[in-house]
This record gives sequence, structure tokens and C-alpha cells, in this order.
Amino acid sequence: MGTGKRHLASLDSLRGVGVILIFANHFIGKAPYILFGWIGLWIFFALSGFLITDSLLKMRVLPIGQYIGRFYSKRAFRIIPAFVVFFSISVALYFIVPRQGFAGNSDLSRYWIYIVTFTFNYYPPTYSIWFSHLWSLSLEEQFYVIWPWLVFFLPMNWLKLIAPCWIVVAPVLRLVLPWVYGSAPVETWLVCQADALAVGGCVAIFREQLPGPRRTKRWMWIMTAAVIVIGLVNYFTGAPAGESYWRTLGLPHEATFNYQYVWRYSVINIWAAILILSCLQGTAPAFLNFPPLVFLGRISYGAYLSHLPLLGVYLYFLRPISAFTLRGFVIFVAWFASVILVSWLSFRFIEQPFLRIKNRLGRKRERAPTPTKSLPEREHAR
Repeated sequence: MGTGKRHLASLDSLRGVGVILIFANHFIGKAPYILFGWIGLWIFFALSGFLITDSLLKMRVLPIGQYIGRFYSKRAFRIIPAFVVFFSISVALYFIVPRQGFAGNSDLSRYWIYIVTFTFNYYPPTYSIWFSHLWSLSLEEQFYVIWPWLVFFLPMNWLKLIAPCWIVVAPVLRLVLPWVYGSAPVETWLVCQADALAVGGCVAIFREQLPGPRRTKRWMWIMTAAVIVIGLVNYFTGAPAGESYWRTLGLPHEATFNYQYVWRYSVINIWAAILILSCLQGTAPAFLNFPPLVFLGRISYGAYLSHLPLLGVYLYFLRPISAFTLRGFVIFVAWFASVILVSWLSFRFIEQPFLRIKNRLGRKRERAPTPTKSLPEREHAR
């Protein structure tokens, strides 16, 4: 199965689409442009599951010390430098900007330790404009702690059993754990969202057994239609009053009607897995090779870290902002453009220098035999 640059560009573009969805979902808090933009984050999760699993499968031939050392040193070079910079800026903004309406419902002294130890997804939601998005980074980092050990020590037959099992188990936990833990933020716990990462891992693990390009393309359109139809059924059987379908796609993030918190993630995860496979096989929609989307996907980590702190600055100086006015749209465009600029600066002057160091760590690996046909190392892989 080929994996040339075109396919990698498609994966970058898919991440770029995720960024746009998240931006549209986060703009102006409870009055964003679309309420289904949260699906962009679950596309990110599935991509991370695929890229990390694919990388780990390549490295299984290494001794355990080199395998673990190489993986975690690369993750550290990729994640920590930009995180330290943007977290420091967010802390400064937290103390500079008046607290009311921006700091959320909890003092930073209570939860900063959760952020720096990447366990923020277990802390109750703070609704702070500066930090609330960091729960998803915590979830991914916890995945990085557990999954490499399983990939190295478990036989492939066991991996082929465990990864699909999580796709089934996680929705059950989303149903059961709220009854057990009450108001705890179980929806953001790793065990409840492991299916998003596992479904991407399954694309890497079962890659040679998955359908070919023609069938994958057919399933991609079938699943896209299914997402729309399921959203329509969901919307017309229990949508919140006053919400239009075009804004929610029948899947508003905060809704609990029709047990959405159990099944909606599974639908999007399966759709994301098919999109990833389509990208790998070259059957993805043509717009996923659009250069601006590729660029946005490549700088997406900086965009993720900076977009809410920058939005907080706009909200502070330009409030009140009504999203559905010309002024609101102009502010959205200005905010979007500033995030792209800051993200590019982060990529160019913070991330790339460390990415070069990270990539040097893999050059010794080139002389070792490759166990599976998989993606070449690229700077954009998270």
C-alpha cells in the first residue's frame, strides 16, 4: 500500500479541517458558529492513535531501551517546548486580565498541578478561557504513557484483540461511569475516550487486512451520509428548543438527549477511521490536498495551544461580541488570522528547531529492518 507525500498531505489537511471545526465551535463560548465543531477534536484523537501506533509498530524491532528511550524523547521534543511557552503566557494572562468572566469557576492554585502533570482531564471543568482546552492534551499524554508498552510487549494477535475491544468497552464505560461517579468529569477520562485513539490504532494494526481503495471510498461516502442521517433523526426526536439543525448537525456537544454521550463519539470515531484510511489509499476527497489546509494541519499544535488564550484577549478588549453580526464575523476572521500567525511563529521558531533534534534521533534507525510498511517519519506527526 503506497504512502507517498500526497497521502501525508491529506492527513495534514484532515487535521486542518479539525482545526477549523474547533475554531468555529469555540468562538464566543455558548454562541459559536456551529455546535458540532467538537467532532474536529475527535478527528485529532483518531489521527493521533493512528500515527503513534504506526510509529510504534516500526520500532518494535529495537531493544526495549532504545524503543522506549526513542519514543519518549521524541514525544518530549515534540510536545513540551511549545507547551511551556504557551502555558507561561496563559498564566501571565490569567493574572493580568481581570478574573471575572475569564478565569472560570476555580482558582489556578487549585488545578495548575493537574495541567503540568497532564492529568487535567480528571479535574472538574474550570471554564477558564486560558486553560480549559488543555484537558485533551492531558488525555493524549496518558495514552502515550500506556500504549507504547502494550505495543512492545504484546504479540500482534493480542493487539488485534485489545484495540477493537476498547472500541466496544469505552461506550459502555461512558454509560456506566456517570451512574457510579455522579458529577465527576468521566466523559474526559482516558478510559471513556480510548475508543477514539484505539480506532486510529486499528487502522495501523489491521492496515493490510482492511478494504482496498474502491471499497474504502464507497464506505467513506456511506459513513458520511450515515452521520448526516443519524444527526437528522437525533435532532428531530429530541433536539434542544431553539437550536437549528444546520448549527448542530443533530450532535451539539453539550446535549445529553438520546444518550448522545454514549454513542455519538463512536459514530464520529468510525467515520474518522475511514477518512484516515481513505487518505492513506489516495481516495480521500480532492479538497484534502488543498495547500492552505495542509499548512494549517502542519501548524495545528501551536493553533491548539494558542487559540483560546488569543480569543480571551479579543473578548477582553472587544466585548461584547455577537457572533452573528458583521462585526462579530470580522473579529472571527481577525482572531483566526492571528492564531495562524502565532502558530506559524511557534512552528518556525519553537517547534521546528526541536523537531530537527527529534528527527536526528531516528536516523540510526534507518539501518534496521522495518517490520511493517508504514508512514515515513514526518515533522507533522503528533
